[in-house]
Amino acid sequence: MRIGTTILSVKDIAESVRFYREVLGLTIEDDSGPYVKISDRLALRSEPLWKDMLGRDDVTYGSNDSEVYFEELDFDGFIDRLRVTEGIRYIQGPETNRWGQRVVKIYDPDMHIIEIGEDIRSVCRRLMERGFNAEQVSERLDVSMLYIRACMAKDTLETERLRLRPWSTADAFELFSLASDPDIGPLTGWLPHPDAAHSRHIIEETLSRPGTFAITEKDSGRLVGSISLMFDSNRVSSDPSDAEIGFWIGKEFWGRGYATEAAGRLLEYGFEDMGCEKVWCLSLEANIRCSRVQEKLGFLFRKNMDIYNTFFGTRSMNVSYLPMDRWRILSGRHPQ
Repeated sequence: MRIGTTILSVKDIAESVRFYREVLGLTIEDDSGPYVKISDRLALRSEPLWKDMLGRDDVTYGSNDSEVYFEELDFDGFIDRLRVTEGIRYIQGPETNRWGQRVVKIYDPDMHIIEIGEDIRSVCRRLMERGFNAEQVSERLDVSMLYIRACMAKDTLETERLRLRPWSTADAFELFSLASDPDIGPLTGWLPHPDAAHSRHIIEETLSRPGTFAITEKDSGRLVGSISLMFDSNRVSSDPSDAEIGFWIGKEFWGRGYATEAAGRLLEYGFEDMGCEKVWCLSLEANIRCSRVQEKLGFLFRKNMDIYNTFFGTRSMNVSYLPMDRWRILSGRHPQ
């Protein structure tokens, strides 16, 4: 079983849409009138439709027994915008909680509690600047050491032809031009992007995570694709020293060896800088290009595994892995 979408009952759906779009800066993915989908994890349902589907009339608001939580990369900028927005009903803050993260709690138009916290990477960096070591930060924030290292690691990686850098919302239009191609997303687990607003939403919600990089050409600066080294969201191994790699390249850049070059650099980053013991990779059998990249980099086939995908249901995936010692031998480094 997996967690699906959180749905909130709202009295005035137009007012609620305005709040989530203009105050919180979220992108509306689908608006069908009485039901509005904000993301895969949050949607709004009008009160009449809610009562009809519930079969009851007793809908209660303002019970203060649950909340919807968000993280914001530009927390200071968000607070500045919030302060000049009329009609905001504050519950708490802005304030710093006991583990060092700045948060603010407000009500939405229907008295649902909304908590916005600063991006956890900012908290990691601030604590390290104050003299905490990685182990202390890990314990204080209750996240893995690999996640802490990812937060603190290099922001930019380079190869002979490529630069791997953090994603920015300024990349939305270029991302859309690549990710709208129907030959890209379905092979890697997501639907083609319908517009640049959706691409911006994906950057903010998914691609801004630690260990995820935009792949760009060094000379031209053009966006080529995306690559990530995932730690806490590893779908194969629960070992905290393992990670999972994922990548895709825009169709116009196929055949140039960019995927192998970028993945090779990210593996070096994972094994040398992050202390990974194994790196795993999942791919569909139909994704021949991904399989070829894995072969070139020395990955070993492990098994087939059924993985549930939000958009495509359960699909059979090839699971491969690369141990650190094998990577060291293949890359000309002596095993430690």
